[in-house]
Amino acid sequence: MAARSPAPAKRALLCLVAALAVGSARAQTPTPPNPFDGWDNAYYQIMADELRRIGLNRTVYSSDGHAVGRILDVRTTPDGMHEAAIVRVRRLMGSGQIALPFYRLAKRNGRLVAKDDRASVLSMDRLDVPGASAR
Repeated sequence: MAARSPAPAKRALLCLVAALAVGSARAQTPTPPNPFDGWDNAYYQIMADELRRIGLNRTVYSSDGHAVGRILDVRTTPDGMHEAAIVRVRRLMGSGQIALPFYRLAKRNGRLVAKDDRASVLSMDRLDVPGASAR
């Protein structure tokens, strides 16, 4: 005896339930983690607040141990997404001012250390300082 097909209404109902099940499974698929999650953001905000209070004029070191310069200011980057330390660079490191985003800084043994080495700092773009003359 041949298998009897369900009534058209039942068939439509089964298709609808199957479509909803597939749609809900896709909706529950986890999104990939964001590299800048809430904990990182909170850490950088705490660091920014600390540097604003007591860290101005504090020395920043390169990853290979060279003193880069001193922090002049703490600002938000132009994209508004990150905080950056404005550092007055020593003459031996190329002079001028650079912006080091906080995700490029870390605290090690009571020092602020950039993730960049001396060669990277020398090649960084310098900030335009209004009123500074070319010497």
